[in-house]
Amino acid sequence: MYTKSTIDFSRMIKGFGPQLLWYGPYVTAVYLAYAYFGYTEIDIKMSIATVLGFAVALLLGFRTNASYDRWWEARKIWGGIINDSRTLVRQAIGFTHQKSMPAPVKKMAYYQIAWCISLKHSLRNLNALEGVADYLSVSEIAYLKGKSNVPNEILKFITQVNSDLKKAEMIDSFQHIALDQTIKDLCDHMGKAERIKNTVFPTHYRSYTHKGLIIFTMMLPFGMLYSTGPFVILICLLVSFFFNMLENIAYYLQDPFMNRDSDIPMSAICRTIEINLKELLNENEIPETIPPNKRGVLM
Repeated sequence: MYTKSTIDFSRMIKGFGPQLLWYGPYVTAVYLAYAYFGYTEIDIKMSIATVLGFAVALLLGFRTNASYDRWWEARKIWGGIINDSRTLVRQAIGFTHQKSMPAPVKKMAYYQIAWCISLKHSLRNLNALEGVADYLSVSEIAYLKGKSNVPNEILKFITQVNSDLKKAEMIDSFQHIALDQTIKDLCDHMGKAERIKNTVFPTHYRSYTHKGLIIFTMMLPFGMLYSTGPFVILICLLVSFFFNMLENIAYYLQDPFMNRDSDIPMSAICRTIEINLKELLNENEIPETIPPNKRGVLM
């Protein structure tokens, strides 16, 4: 996630360079045909290009809004994970009423940290067991290697700890139900995130918008030949750049779990959860927060 406004010219050239390689010469050829070779009949009314541009702008606006809704929903899901992670451990500590930190409560907190890290990697299509060795035993990691949904299995570990607390009479029935409800909320967050991850953004939506954008940019210089002269080349390049930039923004926002710079900062969120839960456990070794990198990107 970008935390500040930055201009990375190398990424801009990489993203829009191929387009400029064909569109710049195309607009130049249209202008030369009109101004120097006498093909004045190719000049069309600007209103034609304007109507098409308005339609493309509407489609891009709807698509950008739909993509941002997916991104913002993903961010709200992880905000809920932060809150419920804190609630789970705080409830477990408060319900047990022990002078020292009970081992099952510490185990539950460690399971919760492992669950967050595992869910992050799972959503990014990475190894779901990476980074969880400090919070799971060797036998537990060996067990999880054969599972297709590692975060779901870790939730089962947390549920078992909740049951163990009830059997040991460290919590009563109402407290057991309250903890179970928090675990259910965590499972709901996981399911919502997986829904966004596994639901493909409608391909026809992007396809037709992209085709309409190409048609508009190809027609644009014909409507500006008479009124702008040689400036038609610069104006068309700027308009094309702006419209394609909007399309790319929508494209990157529509998939917020692809481990890209524009995605949800799940690594930073998981570190925040790790810090908060370890502080609740009164541990001494607390990790530092993850800052944005030099380009202002928070992962």
